[in-house]
Amino acid sequence: MTSLSKISLGLTLSLSLIACRPGIPADVLSEGDMVDILYDIHVAQAMSETNALNDKRDVVALRAAVLKKYDVTQEEYDRSYLFYCSHAEYMNEIYQDLSEKIRDNVVAAGGKIQGIETEEADTANVWNMESNMLFMDQPPYNRVSFSVMPDSTFRRGDRINLQYESQLLVQEGMGDMTVCLNVFYTDSTSTSRISHITSSGKGNVSVSADSLMVKRMTGFFMVTPQSQENAKQSFRLFVLRNIKLLHLPSTVKSQNGDKEEQHTDQE
Repeated sequence: MTSLSKISLGLTLSLSLIACRPGIPADVLSEGDMVDILYDIHVAQAMSETNALNDKRDVVALRAAVLKKYDVTQEEYDRSYLFYCSHAEYMNEIYQDLSEKIRDNVVAAGGKIQGIETEEADTANVWNMESNMLFMDQPPYNRVSFSVMPDSTFRRGDRINLQYESQLLVQEGMGDMTVCLNVFYTDSTSTSRISHITSSGKGNVSVSADSLMVKRMTGFFMVTPQSQENAKQSFRLFVLRNIKLLHLPSTVKSQNGDKEEQHTDQE
């Protein structure tokens, strides 16, 4: 075999591996195709969340238009989506690429990716788990709990701020994740705050410690369960990125917009 033939054979094998990744069935859309389709569906969902589209039929029509654009049938899309939903390692890669594409297009359009935290707040991040997480309805991917102990940099009156960027993709209906943050000051005194993630964007859950000293912080992210019938008909994916748990001086203004807060004095 000549050197040129060897090079040609090597290129052919390489392209074959790229085009047909091991483990992905032939009747399932490629990861690249899924990224492109999911991006357009993400844009369609964002449009549906504005006042421009109030009728659910408009949302269905937009999704149908996306599939037609890529010459993909609803059956092909559903089959591929179901496959990737049941293989979290593939879906995580798809959503990493999807997140980058969304961010790149926002910047290209003249927008800015703005954070909630200040430069000083970055040094106060005590989050001790993965900063990017993928959630879906099926266990064990539907819930993550956390527990964090304060370090020597904590001061009385610090405000605790759990921050994240969320991306939701829901086949039908609405997405809903529950976020809980518990801050313990003593064995008998704590503050709890609960929030819900129902759309893509930035979010935070904040607790003010007043003049107390934080002893421990716990909480969880949990996909709010669907009814059994909806669970059979709809797929939901939730991606949380840039998760941070910050302790901020009480002088930093709170940007918290959460609705449920409980202060508990346990006996």
